[in-house]
This record gives sequence, C-alpha cells and structure tokens, in this order.
Amino acid sequence: MEQAIAKYNAEDKVEIIWKSFQLDPTFPQNTSTPSKENLVNRKGYPKTQVDAICGQLESQGTTYDIHFDFDKAVTFNTWDSHRLLQWSKTLQKSHELKEALMKAHFGEGKDLSKQEQIIAVEKSVGLDDKQAVEVLNSEQYTTEVQRDISKAQSLGIRGVPYFLINGEQVISGAQSDAVFERMILSGLSGLTEATDTAASGVCTPEGECK
Repeated sequence: MEQAIAKYNAEDKVEIIWKSFQLDPTFPQNTSTPSKENLVNRKGYPKTQVDAICGQLESQGTTYDIHFDFDKAVTFNTWDSHRLLQWSKTLQKSHELKEALMKAHFGEGKDLSKQEQIIAVEKSVGLDDKQAVEVLNSEQYTTEVQRDISKAQSLGIRGVPYFLINGEQVISGAQSDAVFERMILSGLSGLTEATDTAASGVCTPEGECK
C-alpha cells in the first residue's frame, strides 16, 4: 500500500486511518504465550504447518524490508494496545505508534502484555509515558475501540489485513502490488470499482490463515 501511494506521489492526498480489530478477544489479559505455540496448542494447527507458514511470511517480508521473527513473537491480548492507538490518534501519532508496535511484536519479540514493554514502544515514537500509563490504568478509549470493532462486524469483516478505500473499495488478504496500485489510482481518480478483492492471505479469529 505504501509503495502504491509513493508510486503515484500521493502522500499528500491519502490519509491512512488505523482501526481497531481483535483476532482473539478471548485471549487472557496480562499474559502471553509464544505465537507458534499458541497456533499449535490453542488453535490446533500442526506444528509443521505453522513452521511452513511462518517461514513463508518471513521470506516474503524481506521483499518489503520487513523483518518477521516468529520464533521470538509472543501472542497477547491486544485490547490495551488498541486503546493506546486510539489515544495516539488524538496526538497525530497513530501511524508511528502502529508501525512501532508491529515491529516490536513481529520482529523483536517484545512481550506487549507487560506494561513496561508497551510503554517503552510508546516512548520510542515521542509520546508521553506518564499520559500513556494513565490511559492504560483507566478505561479511557474503550468506547472508541468498541466502536471500531462494531463497525467491522457490521461490514462483515472476519480477518486481517483488510483495507477499505473511500468507504467503497475493499482489499482483503495479502494481495499483489498491482492490486494496491489499481485501487489507489482508482481512488485518486474518483472512480469506483465494483471489485471486492478478497482472496488468499487472510487470517480469521478462528486462527485460520489462508
């Protein structure tokens, strides 16, 4: 998506708004487990399949200069992360925080169920740690998270990644560069495509990744 935006010199024409969505809202709070173990023990995937999927993703990530390390990654309940992201929107820092959280989780194996770990990530993008702790120790931004999740449910969203462009065009799952380029160009041109691009590369709340 970012490459498509850059290709058409559209950085000043496209606004990216991150929305909250939980793949596993039932995962226990304030705890974590290695992500591969979670897929095997909690989701029921064969270990060989998990290793193969993770290896493929790690290989594909290098194409986009993204470092995945699923041997380090740990699964946790993302509710508090989403509340912090909603807070960061009010400070125009949501994109920076989202990128930092993704890197910490997928690439560095940070345990974001621990408050000190998530605060360290938040501080790294220039956000105030005391304000972040206040948010985490309260119920602030619960409504905003719930609103996003309810909206996702009303749209029939069951997996990620999911992109909604101009409220009309959909890209669901891992797609080719050409798909993103076509959709971004269409959005910039004020055109509406009837195409709902939903295929492979999507992960559902049941833990199914295709």
